[in-house]
Amino acid sequence: MARLLRASCLLSLLLAGFVPPSRGQEKSKTDCHGGVSGTIYEYGALTINGEEYIPFKQYAGKYILFVNVASY
Repeated sequence: MARLLRASCLLSLLLAGFVPPSRGQEKSKTDCHGGVSGTIYEYGALTINGEEYIPFKQYAGKYILFVNVASY
């Protein structure tokens, strides 16, 4: 049962990535944390094995979906 629920959630997230932003939403900005400045494109992340740094600026102008896979 849990596996089916997990699969349906992942499918929903995948499909949501193909929905274009609403009119006027393309340039919207949300401040998530007061101590963080700049845009997402000024940051990056390490791959899972920690051997490569991926700068987010290479995805500028593209639709991307960030998924937090941290276990809790």
